[in-house]
Amino acid sequence: MSGNIPKKRGQLSLEEEKFIRENIIVLSVEEIAENLNRNPEPIKRYIKENNITASENAKDLELLKRKLHTKTFWHEITRQFDSDTGELAYFEDTWIGLIQQFREDVLPAEELQIKQFITIDILINRSMKERKRHIAETDKLQQLVDKEYEKPEDQRDIPKLANLETQLSFARNSIANYTNEYTKLLNEQQKISKDLKATREQRIKRIEDGKSSWIGLIRMLEDETIREKEGREMEILAIATEKNKNKLQEYHQYQDGIIDQPFLTPDSIQ
Repeated sequence: MSGNIPKKRGQLSLEEEKFIRENIIVLSVEEIAENLNRNPEPIKRYIKENNITASENAKDLELLKRKLHTKTFWHEITRQFDSDTGELAYFEDTWIGLIQQFREDVLPAEELQIKQFITIDILINRSMKERKRHIAETDKLQQLVDKEYEKPEDQRDIPKLANLETQLSFARNSIANYTNEYTKLLNEQQKISKDLKATREQRIKRIEDGKSSWIGLIRMLEDETIREKEGREMEILAIATEKNKNKLQEYHQYQDGIIDQPFLTPDSIQ
């Protein structure tokens, strides 16, 4: 179906340029073009003109990591997770991936939801590792029990057999406990994911409403982040307008040799 949609033309938007920078290391030019519904040529041209490389993407990743380390909760994260086991690096990588997925448009409340999501993910990993360890221990104990039962009844070491069966029962119960813990943690993680999705969908709806009605626009501007973003864009637009206005007020020589001011006003004459 996507093949029937006309390809977008014209200058790349800021969002498209950002998408290219964020995905150049993981997607080919053709895949980026497909995601943006564009031909590959303008993508290649933008990459070449701006000298965007994998190292540029690495700088963006490092910047996101430094931003994470400035968060108020980062100190607690370093106390909760061990760098030697790789959990701290796992938190950083997952955090950066999710922030990039949301195009770095994340509110403080959403950051806490993402933190909880990753924390539970690490706890799930711990639980599954322990479950795997107890499964291996169960297999080992079962082999020892079977080996003891293979002996004639009068040659069996009864105290040893009783001890092995006690350990085997404990290991099996542990597997069940870790399975239950996994299910419980997964449900919690899915709830956080659902809440995060609902929060973001609500924000997007507010933005969409703002495009269609005056009241919706007022409600959208109640969001401090959106208000600051719109304010910055208006500032940039005003500076660009003034710059081009001054340029058009200067004398310009046309192809036929005539020199004149494209934008003639009382101010420009003075």
